[in-house]
Amino acid sequence: MLRLSVSQQYNDSNYFTFKSTGVRVYSFEEALYHVYHFWRESLDDFLCDEIITWVSELGLSFIASKMKELTKEKHLQILDFLGLVDYFSAQELDTLKQTLQKWELRNEWEKLKERADFLVSRGEPIKALPLYKRALKYEENAALLNNIAIACMQLSAPKVAVSYLARAKTIEPDNQDILLHYVEAAILNHQYENAEAVLLTLPDSADVLFLRGLMAFEQKNYVKALSFYEKAAEANPKLPYYKYKAADVLGLRLRQFDKALQTLQTIDVKDAPYYVKEAEIHSAAGDVPASLKCMRKATEAGENSATLWAKLAEYYRKDYDWRRAEKAITHAVTLAPDNDLVRLERARIKKGLGRTRDYQTELADLLKSFKTRYRGEV
Repeated sequence: MLRLSVSQQYNDSNYFTFKSTGVRVYSFEEALYHVYHFWRESLDDFLCDEIITWVSELGLSFIASKMKELTKEKHLQILDFLGLVDYFSAQELDTLKQTLQKWELRNEWEKLKERADFLVSRGEPIKALPLYKRALKYEENAALLNNIAIACMQLSAPKVAVSYLARAKTIEPDNQDILLHYVEAAILNHQYENAEAVLLTLPDSADVLFLRGLMAFEQKNYVKALSFYEKAAEANPKLPYYKYKAADVLGLRLRQFDKALQTLQTIDVKDAPYYVKEAEIHSAAGDVPASLKCMRKATEAGENSATLWAKLAEYYRKDYDWRRAEKAITHAVTLAPDNDLVRLERARIKKGLGRTRDYQTELADLLKSFKTRYRGEV
């Protein structure tokens, strides 16, 4: 069915970015499409002041005023938003309505947790933390405490993670996953005695062997760490993570690059994470062309990931191929313009291109925004 656009003027510069997904939209119809298909991720954006201002700037003041009215409502606002213009069919809206009604019956903390879990899965734990904290105001349970701790560990904040996991452990003292995560956080926070005390209560498993390897690694006993990582891989050969850790020790610490690559080659599934790890080993060995070859395979094997494209740009930069580096980072920015890793790599490329002022400005903005978010949430 042909649908006429309400946006009657060409627009290639004034866009709105949905914070959770990083997707840019240039027309009201694109915004509708995004909200319909990513409604969970759009809950904080689709009626915010910024999008209403943007819609008005598109020359759609009549729609912007209707959006302002919708902010006063509480029930199923998304459906009213999607119905502001004749874009979706009645059947499409009815299907979404049924999904939303089931969603509204769930507890508020569950909704917030699900949205935060999605962000963590995308590698954006800093955005997930405020949602987890909002969820904890409704209910403090072990699942929430466990997941917010994982996000904190991803942000290199093991001390905060330990405190959350200690609370989770008191709620569910026999939960093996929580105990394992507590041990990991304690090790990363150098609380080795506390970690050992819990490890002694756990049955032997690949996870326990991995954690003993992690403890040895943190204590800089890399030969011992390698031994435990290899034993963990033998105990659970289907999980490649343990072999990745063994390859890290061999290549990045012991400088045994051939053995590190041989360890990786025993992994059956050659997916994006596999090629990323292979690229890291080649890079550590000083073979940037081989790293580039692996990263190109990673971008082909993985989803259209901004992080993968930023990593590819990094290796092009290290190979002094500035044209391809700029092209790769530009693509990464279109996928996730507010991703910190992407922005940092873009700043480095600008520095390499001699755009010193642009580099300094971007780096200052990045550090300021990161510090503000980090201090406010972790």
